[in-house]
Amino acid sequence: MIDRLVLTRRVEEIDRHLAKIEPYANRPLKDFLEDSIAQDVVEYNLFQIVNHLIDMVQHIAVDEDYGYPQTAYEAGHLLFEKGFFDGGDLQLFRKMVGFRNVVGHDYLRVNKEIVYSILTENRNEIKALVGKVVNKYL
Repeated sequence: MIDRLVLTRRVEEIDRHLAKIEPYANRPLKDFLEDSIAQDVVEYNLFQIVNHLIDMVQHIAVDEDYGYPQTAYEAGHLLFEKGFFDGGDLQLFRKMVGFRNVVGHDYLRVNKEIVYSILTENRNEIKALVGKVVNKYL
């Protein structure tokens, strides 16, 4: 059975982090690239959003008895196999996990244009993915 409290708390945290990046979403790329504080705020909050989403996906996979994923990628794939994620959802989730890994493990210097792209082009997709969880479980 799904632990609704866990999911509710993660959704609240995601909403809080999304609110922190909203003010930067309408800035032109040039302004964003010249503002290291804006870059840090957006990058950190996107990192946290992905962490909370991963936690939600892993909880769903386990609580729904889809399996016991060893990685975030595996958790996303389990939700895809069970029909919760469609192909687009899985692709977005995998990209988000990849972004989180780059930021969190400092594999290479984070491309600020990619951060800006996620902020301006993928923010609504992230909201839609979270909304899918809310609609089904909350």
